[in-house]
Amino acid sequence: MIHAYRIHWHAGWQKSMVIIAFFCVAAVKMEAQAFKLPDYDSCKQQKDTCAPPKLTVIDHLERFALRGNLLSKLLRSVMVFENKHPPKDTTKVSEQKYIGSNQKYIRQIQIIVLGPFGYSVTDQYGHRINGLERLGDNVHYNSRNWVVADKLLFKAGQKIDPLKIAESERLIRQSPYIVDARISLRPIPNSTDSMDVWVIAQDVFNLGASLSGDPSKPNGNLEVTDNNFLGLGQKMDNSIWFDRQYSQHFKYSGSYSVPQIAKTYISSEVHYNTVNYDRTIGFSFNRPFYSSTTKWAGGLDVEFIHQAYNVALPDSNSYAGMHDYNTKDFWLGYAFNINETSPLKKSQIVVSGRVYSINYDYQSVFPDDLNHNFQNDLLCLAGIGFDHREYYKDHYIFAFGKTEDIPLGYLFSFNTGPDRSQFYSRWYTGAKVSYGWNNSSLGYMYLSVESGGFIHQNNIEQGVINTELFYFTNLLPVGPWQWRQYLMNRFTLGYNRRPGELISINGQYGLSKFNAPNLTGTQRWVNNYEADLFTTFNPFGFRIVLVFYLDDALIGDHNKTVLQSRLYEGYGIAVRFKNEHFTFNTLELGFHYFPEGVYVGGNAYNFSSSAGSNFQFQDFSFTEPYTAGFK
Repeated sequence: MIHAYRIHWHAGWQKSMVIIAFFCVAAVKMEAQAFKLPDYDSCKQQKDTCAPPKLTVIDHLERFALRGNLLSKLLRSVMVFENKHPPKDTTKVSEQKYIGSNQKYIRQIQIIVLGPFGYSVTDQYGHRINGLERLGDNVHYNSRNWVVADKLLFKAGQKIDPLKIAESERLIRQSPYIVDARISLRPIPNSTDSMDVWVIAQDVFNLGASLSGDPSKPNGNLEVTDNNFLGLGQKMDNSIWFDRQYSQHFKYSGSYSVPQIAKTYISSEVHYNTVNYDRTIGFSFNRPFYSSTTKWAGGLDVEFIHQAYNVALPDSNSYAGMHDYNTKDFWLGYAFNINETSPLKKSQIVVSGRVYSINYDYQSVFPDDLNHNFQNDLLCLAGIGFDHREYYKDHYIFAFGKTEDIPLGYLFSFNTGPDRSQFYSRWYTGAKVSYGWNNSSLGYMYLSVESGGFIHQNNIEQGVINTELFYFTNLLPVGPWQWRQYLMNRFTLGYNRRPGELISINGQYGLSKFNAPNLTGTQRWVNNYEADLFTTFNPFGFRIVLVFYLDDALIGDHNKTVLQSRLYEGYGIAVRFKNEHFTFNTLELGFHYFPEGVYVGGNAYNFSSSAGSNFQFQDFSFTEPYTAGFK
């Protein structure tokens, strides 16, 4: 393919020829040093594949102009490149656009990281930005090229694998410090067996801060976040609270996380928080089944906790105090690919094991009546599963315009193992089936059924059944705006749960923005409907979405089933604001009405200022063995 360029000179630059001459020399030298050559040890010895690429001066200028330094920005201010590369990608199937090149080899890999403002992965040369965005670009550290390179599942010299390229693009895009990413294959003139790979990623602005408080109390909260510290892809999160009404005036919560250690796909985190004399410190390492190409996965999580307790006993007495305990959680899994060829290339059989323990310090200080509440426990689980997963790309689902990866496929999993404590031994058994599909005319649907419980003396303890149906329509035009509808149905049935193990219909578990602390039970049926109207308003880069809610829920217990309970309803309207180039959450201002709220000690009206939708995608990757949730 021939790349055609035109260079326009911005008006008002009388001495631009001198500047550009200087840049040409500097850019050629810098790009020649930064150019990535193939791995000759693993490269096929064809002449076309391994020959060093021949680049023109314009090629070097283009690459230099896309960098984030001051000279590159000045170059872009006097030159505008028009690059006639392949047209904008509109293919929804992630790897489809790479399939025609799967018999060729990768000659070299070029990585370009764009700043958070004024660019997009489909317009790398940018557009005019305002003063605030310019300030943001100046204080932002772009992600280092090697941080992005560590996400790649391929390297120079290898044969092109469409699945690995598509998965690499998705993994880069899902990084918390990246707003979007594109990987493209570029033909090489006079070469028939090799191509160049261009990886273009755009950063999210890395810094975030919030300050709130009430001077009359007084109290306050300061939170500072850096989700891409010095461009290393690492995150620091610190929060400090001050409140005079508590005996401990200051509270602190902080964490430092590394999303990926080198090219291992192992993430790590250390965290510490202290609230009202409660203290928690912990660390973790985790390597998930991040792709259908992954063989090994595992994790380790260790927590040390100093915490207050207050336990009510059947005789109306209660005990309160402080206690110390620690938890350790370790798991390991291995995946077998069924077939390395299509269509089962994305299917795996997975086996895994997990050990979880909780141990209390100074257990002898507890009264005898509390022993069952604070007993050491060891849970060992083995899991086996079969999963098939793939992804397609779309926009305006949960995000406000950036590319989103929607999971498709199915998962069958079975978990079982012994639970041994100081006072009893029992056996856990649980299973889950889930399926997700997309229809070009109807939209997307996800279905799941899950059940689990402990068997003790031929009885089922802490049993639960969970079902979920999630559906959203295609994006529909409404004049210049766009409209999408969402529907979720959830059912939870608890069986022989322990005293105090109750569920509610508050907030994300039931009616949006509803809160009735005393309305609890062991059975729940919830329907959530949401309609989002994506407007064309874009003040200061913030996209605006109008949201309409319609929720209903039933809650019951062993004395009264959900079908015998009162129907609780919720209605709402809200406005959401989001700039995808910043790290902070979606902001929402809304009004909600709950007709039955006053009858159950809850709120009848709610003026909310909070984060956005409670909906989220459920992936089909096999995780560590677990016990079915009841919450």
